[in-house]
Amino acid sequence: MNVDQYTESHVRQVLAEDPRVAELGIQIVRLESTLALVGEVESTKRRDQILAVLREKLPDLDVHCDIGVTRVHEPDEVEEL
Repeated sequence: MNVDQYTESHVRQVLAEDPRVAELGIQIVRLESTLALVGEVESTKRRDQILAVLREKLPDLDVHCDIGVTRVHEPDEVEEL
């Protein structure tokens, strides 16, 4: 698949509008013949869901995933106001 500004725009639209992901925090970097997804999400399940939706909507698109997983944990101490 040719990776041009229209393909990049379509990927942004899919990420933003598909209710399974509704993701606005992922950056898209256009390389020569592929797109790279860059950013962070809260879990590997979320990252996998984003990739699954893109593969479903754009099966011929070559996507490089640079999405990291932020480690989220409960606070160690109670915050007093």
